[in-house]
This record gives sequence, structure tokens and C-alpha cells, in this order.
Amino acid sequence: MSSVLLDIDTASKRFVLTGNIKPITEDRRLSFSFRRMGAEFQGQSIYIPYENDRRDFVLFELQTILEKYDLADTPTDNIKQILQDYYRERDNFSDFANRAKLIRNDEFKNHKDLVEEFRYFTEVIDKELVRTLYPLQLLSAYHLAFSQHACNFAVPGAGKTTIVYGAYSYLKNLQDENKHVDKILVIGPKSSFAPWENEYEECFGRKPSSIRIDPTLSYREREVHFYSSDPAELTLLHYDSASRLERQIADFLEKNKVMVVVDEAHRIKAKDGTWSSSILGLSKKATARVILTGTPIPNGYQDLYNLVKFIWPQKYKEILGFHYGNLKEMSDAGNPDAPRVQKLTDNVSPFFIRIKKEDLHLPPAIDNPAINVEMGPKQKEIYDFIESKYVASFINDQNAGLKDVFNKAKLIRLRQAATNPSLLDKPLEDYYHELGIVDDLGIDDSELMRQIQNYSKDETPAKFKSILELLQNLLSNKSEKVVIWSIFIRNSKDLQKYLKAHGFKSELLIGEVDQADRELVIKKFNNPDNSDFKVVIANPLAVGESISIHKGCHNAVYLERDYNAASLIQSKDRIHRVGLEPSVVTNYYYIVARDTVDETIHSKLEDKVTRMSKFINKEIPLFVNNLDYEEDETDLIKALLKDYVRRNKQV
Repeated sequence: MSSVLLDIDTASKRFVLTGNIKPITEDRRLSFSFRRMGAEFQGQSIYIPYENDRRDFVLFELQTILEKYDLADTPTDNIKQILQDYYRERDNFSDFANRAKLIRNDEFKNHKDLVEEFRYFTEVIDKELVRTLYPLQLLSAYHLAFSQHACNFAVPGAGKTTIVYGAYSYLKNLQDENKHVDKILVIGPKSSFAPWENEYEECFGRKPSSIRIDPTLSYREREVHFYSSDPAELTLLHYDSASRLERQIADFLEKNKVMVVVDEAHRIKAKDGTWSSSILGLSKKATARVILTGTPIPNGYQDLYNLVKFIWPQKYKEILGFHYGNLKEMSDAGNPDAPRVQKLTDNVSPFFIRIKKEDLHLPPAIDNPAINVEMGPKQKEIYDFIESKYVASFINDQNAGLKDVFNKAKLIRLRQAATNPSLLDKPLEDYYHELGIVDDLGIDDSELMRQIQNYSKDETPAKFKSILELLQNLLSNKSEKVVIWSIFIRNSKDLQKYLKAHGFKSELLIGEVDQADRELVIKKFNNPDNSDFKVVIANPLAVGESISIHKGCHNAVYLERDYNAASLIQSKDRIHRVGLEPSVVTNYYYIVARDTVDETIHSKLEDKVTRMSKFINKEIPLFVNNLDYEEDETDLIKALLKDYVRRNKQV
């Protein structure tokens, strides 16, 4: 057995092998293994470089190679100290993870030190916060405060912002320099800025000292904040800003004791994405790190990779226990009950906490039966003509599905015809330019085109009339308010004009409305004393996440829907969330055009939402968004053809 001497040169960040290295240099496979690690062969020495955060990993890989080739290494005292420190730190971290898991599972009652810490934590919360946390929020906040770096995968509406502020208030009161924080930096969508400011006031009973890093801020104002000796307590910025201002943010984190929160963190799931790279690069400089998302793995288990890497940049590989490629293989296998999946869940369980919808014990939400409306004669003539043309093309191309943009376009056109034929007068790129859909109607009937162009003059969409009637009933109770969800922007505007003509003032929450104006609308709408307007017409793509309108509104009406079940559930959670009085009943109403694609979508969505709900209530909600592509447009087309045949047999 040959022996080599293993040492470390910390100045040059290299491990050094000396002694009998001849077996290494003469064995091609062995020398290749060393060169793969970046080794340099210089005379009677071999130098293997390392980065600080990968030192231990390189050392263990080096020892593994030596053992494999039966090359006993003689470690120097420096190497022995590294190994000793590593094993001690590993055991300490293992103990820390076990204790975090006990807190997460609410099983720490037999641990006196944790019980005492929780008692003190509760005292601080009671003193610092004017808002009372419900038991699961309190436990989640304690888990985050104890862990200091953790993920919260609670469902929308569970009060994740309040949980963060609870943990923050405790850490702010600690004298321990390693855990004390006194600033929060939130990276999230712009729609989250106002809720973070508003929730601060709701939690602490005072307005926050806050700053929004957005294009309206001058260069000087931005620099003053990042390099101030007394910066604002709450910093809010978009993912784009985190990429563009990485240096300034890094300097800010080094100078201050900051809790960094990534809100709607599924946005950084891409392993090599621009947002991901910047935010992950900043994580090492944060004093505390928090991930917030109700959808942690929309595409597969590999989406956990960046989330864990953010909260524990030095230990994410050790925590996960699987390489990125392994995680992707597990996703491709599609078996959520596989042993490897259970092992992954067990590995990460100490570092996340999740509140499920059923845990919230919310007052009831009622999915009312679909309100079926008969199309007017003009609309029916237009719809039937287009449907017959498209059905014929579907029959001739039954294998086309999601990837066929022309079939996608046809389904969109059918939805438009079922809700408001005036929408057909505009090219689809006006609605879906981001999808690259630039079709025309594919209709060469000049009389039909004339009817489409004149539709708004000849007839009011039946759905508009149905919504007016519904509003007249709902708003007869002066305390009620209504949110109407609409996919198509022009539909939102046309409906707003129609309602105004019939005495109902409404406001729009759509993408083209300025962010400040949106926030003002939401603030007024949530105010029970506001009588200026009682209806908002909202686009789920623009405001489907990060807003809460449950304080003022308990009725949601769906003018039209697409085939996205995740978006539907998310929009429903805007008004059904923590903070509702026990007596409040939340109602959902669906306006469906009879004998159209609306009926097909309504039926299929009910099934998808039921199946998705089963996933949402899992420990980690696996493949939640993926269910939206589990059945692509091919399945929807098949269902539409079946419904079309059934309807026409009845005629």
C-alpha cells in the first residue's frame, strides 16, 4: 500500500499531495480523476484547488479517490483539524435540524429549553405586535425565528406576511449578533409592495419606514438608501432590480443586519435563470433568509433546488441529498409515492413549514351552480358558425394539441365568441402577443365578418345581462361588494361601460392600470365605509397573486375562464383567506354560455380543481401547476367534440 502526505495551503487555497505520488502519475485513469478536479502536477507535488465554500467537499472527494485506489493518505495536523471541525459542525447541524423538525411538527413539549424559548418568543410577540397570531401562525413564526433560514410553503391566504413579521420582531429583540436583524428586504412582484407595507402597519400598529426600489426612484435616492448609515427598515424591490442592482444590494447586506425575503419564490425556480443567479448570489450576505411560496415545485422536484440553495447556500447539497439531475429524474418518473421522493421530503422537512387550506378552518365558501345563459340570436349565429368550422378542422387533425398554436388560437376564439363576439374583431396578438399567437379568424364569410363588426350595435352579450341581474340581487344588500374576473381586457372595459350605463360604477384591476392606481382601488375596495364603488373588474393574470380583497368583498363572479385551474384557485383565494369573520360566507358565481365551449371548460375545470386540491393538501404540493398541462388542449378538444355531437343529436 502506497502512502501520500495530505496537507493544505490556505494562502493559495489548495490541497497538497506529496510523498509517494508515483502511482498517481503513472495511472492514466487515476491521474485523469485528479485533473478533473483541476489538479496541477508540479515535480513531486500535486496541487488541488478549492473554493472556500467547497473546501470540505473537495477534501472528501479527494479522500474517496485515494481510498478507491488503495492509496493510504497520511493527513497533517491541519487536515485533521479540518476533519474534526467538520464532523463536529455536522453533528451540531444535525442536532439543529432535528430540533427545527420538532418545532415544525409541534413535538417539542419534552424539550425544556425549546419550551422556555417558545415562552419567551410568545412574550416578545405579544409585546411587539398588535395583531394576534392564530396557533399555526405562531408555531410557523417560531420555526422561522429558530431556524433563521427557512421556507414557508403555506397556501395563499394563510398569512405568510404576518408570520414573517412575527419572526422578525423576535429576531430584532435578540442581542445575539449572529441572529439579530433590524432590517427587512423583500424581493417580490410589484403587486406585493403595498401588502407588505399595509401588513406591517396591521402587525405593529404603525406605518413602516419603507422604500420601494423602482424606476420612479432617482439614482441618488437609491444610492442614499443603500449606503445610508440609517436606511429605511423595509426595502421592497422587484426581481429585476435584484439583478440590475446586485452590487449595491450586496453592499447594503454587508453593512446591515438584514432578513431577506423572496416572496412568490417560485419565480426563481429556473436553475440558471437571471433572477435566480442574482438572488442566490446575494443570499450568502443575508443575516436571515426566507422563502415564501404556496407553489414550491410547479414543474417538479428540481424546483426545490434553488429554494434550498437560497436558505442554506453552504449546505444545500447536504440537505437535499440529491443532485439536480437526480431530482429531475424523479420528476420524470412521475411517482410521488416513490421511496426517493419520501427521502427527499424527509431531508428538507426540518427547513420548511406548511399551512394547508384545511388547517385554516375558514368560514364556508360556496361554489354556486353555473348560471347558464342563452346567447342572443346574433351571438348564437356567430358562435355556431365558427364552432362548426373549427370542429371540422379539429376532426381532421385530432392529434394536434397544446403545441399547435393554431388549435390553441381556435379555442381562444371560441371562448371569445361565447362571451362577447365583439372580441373577434381584433387580431389575437392584441390579447396573447406573449404566446406568439398571431392568427386571423380563418373565416372567409364576409356576411359573418360584417355581423362581428356590428355586433356591439346590434346586441348586448347575454353574459353582460346576466351579470347585471346578479349584481342587482347581490348589491341590494348595501354591505356587499363584488369582484368580477375577466380574462380579456376589452371584455373588462366593455362590461365596465355597460354596468355604468345601468347605474353600477366599477373600477378596473388590469395590467395597463398604473400600480399606484391599482393600490388605491384595492385600498378603497377593502374599506367597508367606501361607497364610491362596490364592483371591481379584475384580470387574474394581472392581480391573481399577492393581493387581498377579502376585507371588503365576499362575492366573486367569473365572466369567462380559461383552462388554467391554478389561476382559478389563486383568484378564489383573493377573497377566501385568514381574517374573515366566522359568520362570513364567501360565494363564487360562474357565468356559462349554454351549448358552447364554456360548458366544456366548466366541467373539465371542476374535475381539475378537485384533483389539484388533493395535491395542494400534500406535505409538499407536488406538481400543482403541472396539472394544468397534464391534460393539454388535445383533451379539451376531444371533450368539446363529444359535447358538440351530444348537443347536435338533441336538435
